[in-house]
Amino acid sequence: MKRNLTLLFLMLAFAGYSQGKLTYGSGGTVYNAENQKVKTDLVRALMNENPEALALYNSGRNKKTWGNIFFYGGLALVATNLIVEMNEGDMPDNWNGYGPAPVKRSNMTMAIIGGAMLVASIPIKIGYPKKIKAALEKYNKGLAENYSPGPKTTLIASTNQIGLRIEF
Repeated sequence: MKRNLTLLFLMLAFAGYSQGKLTYGSGGTVYNAENQKVKTDLVRALMNENPEALALYNSGRNKKTWGNIFFYGGLALVATNLIVEMNEGDMPDNWNGYGPAPVKRSNMTMAIIGGAMLVASIPIKIGYPKKIKAALEKYNKGLAENYSPGPKTTLIASTNQIGLRIEF
């Protein structure tokens, strides 16, 4: 029983030291003070009290989504168009079977559109981390301004007694 109470008090003491500071990782991931990955729903819930930071974070996540759509959509269009056109074996109607076959012109419209989507995704994907970092800075700055130290809990133990000291 003493061991369980000691562990409980130690965990409470360590929980008092965490301030909830958020940091940015690569790829739009957000980490908390213990370097654990935080899901986007939880980040939005934490930023709910700071509307400016929440708006910046949502804008950054929106840019990330659109950048991914343009990038992977453009990549898919280019790849499928090239694969289809390379494997298409239709012969032109005016070829009589003698001599080299006349070249049928490939339709590369989808590959061009996909390439344009790829090019458009580059500035979008470069810009979204700046917005997320700015949102996290605003959130962390708001935490520092609103921080007020709470009660301090200390576990006091000796060979034949255990106690809890709370300072306000």
